[in-house]
Amino acid sequence: MSKPLIYIDQNIIGLQLQGIISLAKRDDVTWVYSKEHFAEIRRSDEPAKYLDVLDAIDAKLLDLVLDENWKITGEARLNESGTPHQHYDAYIEANRDVDFDDTLFDPFQVWVNGGGDEGPLKDLSEKFAHQILSLTSELPFDTTEMIGKVKSIKPKFDSMIDEMILNGNDIEKTRAAFGDEKGAIGSISGEKEIEKIWEIISPTMQGAEISCDQFFGFDPIEKQGYESWPMYLGIIGCNAVLDILGFQAEKKCRKLNKIHNVRSDAGHIAMGAYCSAILSEDKRLIKRAKAIYGYKCIGTSPILVTREANKSIQPTADASAD
Repeated sequence: MSKPLIYIDQNIIGLQLQGIISLAKRDDVTWVYSKEHFAEIRRSDEPAKYLDVLDAIDAKLLDLVLDENWKITGEARLNESGTPHQHYDAYIEANRDVDFDDTLFDPFQVWVNGGGDEGPLKDLSEKFAHQILSLTSELPFDTTEMIGKVKSIKPKFDSMIDEMILNGNDIEKTRAAFGDEKGAIGSISGEKEIEKIWEIISPTMQGAEISCDQFFGFDPIEKQGYESWPMYLGIIGCNAVLDILGFQAEKKCRKLNKIHNVRSDAGHIAMGAYCSAILSEDKRLIKRAKAIYGYKCIGTSPILVTREANKSIQPTADASAD
């Protein structure tokens, strides 16, 4: 029988560093981390200390399995070899080789969530064009046609942004348009939270012929070449929708310098879906994970770790992933 996989949020590593909890290498469970941790560790001043914690508890890297076209297959693989330091170095090297700005659409996401300002949003089309041209500059064939298409997209892009700015981004008005005029979604609790949110929203969807799965990002109409939309991407998309609706949303989703943390939270929930349990000190993350896993019948157990808890974390070994 395989050992349960226990996914630890980045804040759990922080608690370990502070001596608030005591994790150790164990024979009955496997501690798990992902490249989402590397994205957070990379933003820190001392990456080594976080990697040392992962090394000390013999945590294993869980990575998405991609096909020959670099598309997500829906599976994940536990990397039993290599140290956290080695995997992190490989991650940094791989990202160094590709000139890609993963913050490109942050102004758009922040604006939709009701924050940010017009400046970064207006610059988006120019930065997008620059990114595409930069990524294609060394391709071994004539890119003249591609460059022309990128330039032709810019006016339409600018027009869309201008319309967004004209309409404003009052998040309360946005939520009211979805049927939540009194903030009911933000206070939903208990079981079947996603279904309860859909009961509020669905009357405003009349005539749109959209399902609950489609609205929350689990079955998008445009699947970008996928026959079946990966659960990982569905969970990422669902978190973005919940930010807009206000279910367990934080103010940082409306701050340009904090939106990367919001993306990391979504990534941790998505990777945790491959494990037996996910541990976090973040109450909102755990509540979201519970709602999403429950809706999609994912067997991962979300476990909230509090600072008042016993310093020795002893998760039960009977939780199993779906």
